[in-house]
Amino acid sequence: MISNHRAAAGIVTAAIAVCLAGFASFAHAQQPTPLTCDAEVARINQALQLAHEPALCARCAERLAQTLDSLYTRGVLPNFYTSADNADWDDPQRRPAMMSGRSLARLPDGTDLAADIDSGFGPRGIHRLRYTQANRPIAVTTVDRGVSIPVSFCTREAAH
Repeated sequence: MISNHRAAAGIVTAAIAVCLAGFASFAHAQQPTPLTCDAEVARINQALQLAHEPALCARCAERLAQTLDSLYTRGVLPNFYTSADNADWDDPQRRPAMMSGRSLARLPDGTDLAADIDSGFGPRGIHRLRYTQANRPIAVTTVDRGVSIPVSFCTREAAH
C-alpha cells in the first residue's frame, strides 16, 4: 500500500511539474515583445494626431526615440540635452547660438521633470517628455498638459 501511495505521489508530482512547465512556457509566449523606440514614437505621434495636436517633426521623432532608448537602457538623457538650470534661454522662440543642436531638460514639472521634444534648432517645441527624478519616462505631454500620452517601455533594436 505504501508503494501505491509513493507511486501516486510521484505521478501527481510529475503532473504538477508538467503543468508548471507548460504554464511557464505559455506565460513566456504571452509576454509581448518590447517595441522598438521608433515604433513607440510612431505610436505616440499617431496619438498626438488623434488628439488634434501637431505631429512630431522627423528630427524631433528621431531625438525622442534616442532619448527613450537612453533613459530605458542607461538611465540618462542623451548628450544633446542641457539642464534648464545651466542654460541662459529666456525667449522660447529664439534659440541662442550656444543652444544650437541642444534641447532643454530637467524642467520642473510638479514632482517630476520634463525635457523638450524639439529638433535642437529653431524655437522650442510644444511637446515635452515627462520623466521621474530617477530618469524613468512617464508620458509625452503638451506644454499646457492638455494632452498626455503615456510612454511604454521600448528598446532601440528589435528583440531577436
